Amino acid sequence: MKPTVNGSFHNRVNNDNEGLEEIGLLNTGLVFNNNYDNWRFHRKFYTKVMMSPSLIKQSVIVVRNSFMEMEKYWNDLGEDTIIEFNHWMKRYFFDTIFIISTNNRAYALANYYNKVTKNGKLSLPESVLKESNTFIEAINVVAQSLQYFYILPRKVLYLPIIKRYTQYLKGRVYWVRNNVNNIIKSRREEISKTPIDQKLKSDILTMFLTVNTERDITERIADDIHDEPMSDKDVQRNFIELMGAGIDTSSNSLCFLVDFLENNPKAKQRMIEEIERVLGKDPNSSFTFEDLSKLEYVEAVIKESSRIRSVIPLVFKTNSVPEVVGSYRWSKNTYFGLNFGAIQKQKSFWKDPEKFNPDRFMDNPDSKSKVYMFGGGLRICPGRNLAMMGLKATLVMLYRKYDIELLGPLKEHIGMLRTCDELKVKLRKRKNVNI
Repeated sequence: MKPTVNGSFHNRVNNDNEGLEEIGLLNTGLVFNNNYDNWRFHRKFYTKVMMSPSLIKQSVIVVRNSFMEMEKYWNDLGEDTIIEFNHWMKRYFFDTIFIISTNNRAYALANYYNKVTKNGKLSLPESVLKESNTFIEAINVVAQSLQYFYILPRKVLYLPIIKRYTQYLKGRVYWVRNNVNNIIKSRREEISKTPIDQKLKSDILTMFLTVNTERDITERIADDIHDEPMSDKDVQRNFIELMGAGIDTSSNSLCFLVDFLENNPKAKQRMIEEIERVLGKDPNSSFTFEDLSKLEYVEAVIKESSRIRSVIPLVFKTNSVPEVVGSYRWSKNTYFGLNFGAIQKQKSFWKDPEKFNPDRFMDNPDSKSKVYMFGGGLRICPGRNLAMMGLKATLVMLYRKYDIELLGPLKEHIGMLRTCDELKVKLRKRKNVNI
């Protein structure tokens, strides 16, 4: 599969995909955008912003603050409380990404705490995002519905037997868009009321809205082709992609990591030893992005978990011209499935591929190139450094302080995403740790 734009496998979907067109996802944003010039502009923006060391360094503070907030709620609930870990991770990463994206709070963790606590409920200030729990559930439905609309043509979508379900999914898509439109409108008003000589907020949404304008805070991404501001539609689609991709991949990855570590105590202990060696034994001490970059075994644990349980196990590509693959000539617009879930457990590449063994990434550096945790080629995830930082930081804060007891097997299902449906745990403060 050629990774360059001059190759024929740049696109993930054909231009006649009726399902994605039905919900307005064809040729917008990044994921399903076949308009190369438009895709390149959005990609250039994401690369400049999401790969920026300054953004990632600032985001370390956001991640730490969100974890400390979640930790406070866990302490209030008590050690005997059954923690539905997958639900907490969804809210935790939602709050984190929302703050990084908008510089505003969504209070998803606080709202979830109010839902599950038997103690007094928190009084929360008004947020730019109304109904955070509903938003999370809706954006999760939108993410899961991609497979449905990706596969089914329009005439099938409206067959009597599934018409009502199609309308339900479309309703959730439009509900999310309306809420995002309100967020965009609110930020535009805020920008317009900010004096021209006053510095604007430095967050991703403000960058979306000011790019190629007189208030541009991205140091301009204009070129000979792209010198226009982003439309509200483009901002909306990009914002939803950012939220959906970041929340689901990170929250599910963290659940799989905890499950692997608790079932592999030697790997867990070695990880804790590295954390304490690099960051010290004080579980409350702060850390920087540079500190996290030194945690090689923690990164190996993350990669090994992703190798065995790929969150995105299958990626499709289409060829724009006839191609020869596997000694067969394929007509253009043929779909090719890249089964990362199988590739990463191929016995010809991996010794004992079903075994959880992070050491394989420490002993053999070349192994790192065979894990497609963030995809590859031109369409590799532009938020990969931010995502890796978030996973590392969360593992550090979690295992510095807590012993985790699994209360049953992890439950999952696989669609376009591998999703953790249930992971119940009990959290107890580690012995001999001063918290």
